[in-house]
Amino acid sequence: MTPKDKAKELVDKFTVIGLQQRNEGIQCAIIAVEEIIYAYPHTYDMEKDSTKSGEDIYIIMNVRSNIGYWNEVKTEIEKC
Repeated sequence: MTPKDKAKELVDKFTVIGLQQRNEGIQCAIIAVEEIIYAYPHTYDMEKDSTKSGEDIYIIMNVRSNIGYWNEVKTEIEKC
């Protein structure tokens, strides 16, 4: 989903009806995005493996930053 589409989706989810509520919806969407950036700055894949003794372990692979995407979403929300 593009940052612009995600911004619209979030604002719509937080908006009731009317201009004042739309402004509040925008503020709620910005807060939500800021919390996402703070809590989940990276995305990664996990692969299950086993040790020689048969113990399950998980390997973190392909760490990617989410910050750029969510900052773009925040910018699009601020344009609403």
